[in-house]
Order: sequence, then structure tokens, then C-alpha cells
Amino acid sequence: MDYLRIWADESGESHLEEVTIARTVVPAEPGTVELHVSAPLAVDRLQFLEAIAVDQVPDLHCAPRRQLVVWLDGWVRITTSDGDSRTLPAGAVVLAEDLHGAGHMTEHEPGVRRIVQIPLEPA
Repeated sequence: MDYLRIWADESGESHLEEVTIARTVVPAEPGTVELHVSAPLAVDRLQFLEAIAVDQVPDLHCAPRRQLVVWLDGWVRITTSDGDSRTLPAGAVVLAEDLHGAGHMTEHEPGVRRIVQIPLEPA
């Protein structure tokens, strides 16, 4: 499991970065598959969302807090203020931490999209 990081530099320009998570191989128990496990990450809570992506007009916005976002279905297109853009499939994980500056745009596949938000800092 790797993720896409959205971050803002000192001047407020947002950027995308591919992050590879270090993993340790855990020997398989009888009857199970081999597991590649990352270090634990402290989280504050988990939220389920539905994005009603019917009449979208994507615009730049900053992340409300440092959070992991997981799209459970449909594609999502992330575009940063520096012009970089990625279209991600269902199951994609994004670390949103562009808390200041110009922000990023998020465009969802049309329809009702199911999303999990995992804030990394207390409310």
C-alpha cells in the first residue's frame, strides 16, 4: 500500500508526491497468506462519507486537517495548484496535508461516491 501525498510549499503552491511505505514481512500463519505490514500510524478517528458527485464544479480548496482519504468506489482526479494531476482508481489512498496556500481540486466520478476519511490529528 503506497499513497499519494498532497502538500503545500512555503509559498502556498500545492504539489503531489508518490510515497512508498516501508513494510516488514510477517511470516504467514498456517492457512493464511504472507503479510507485508507497515509501522502503525496514530489516528484520531475514522469517518465514512458519501460524495454526491452529480453537478460538480471542482475548485481549489485546502485540506481541513492532515488526513488519509480512501476512495472505496469510482475514480477521483486530484489536481494541484502547480498543474500536476492524477486520476486514481477506487481503493486509492491519499494523504492530504496542504493546509495552507492555493490548495487542490478534487473531481469524482459522477454518481454517489463512498469515501473513508481518517484524520491524523485530534478534532
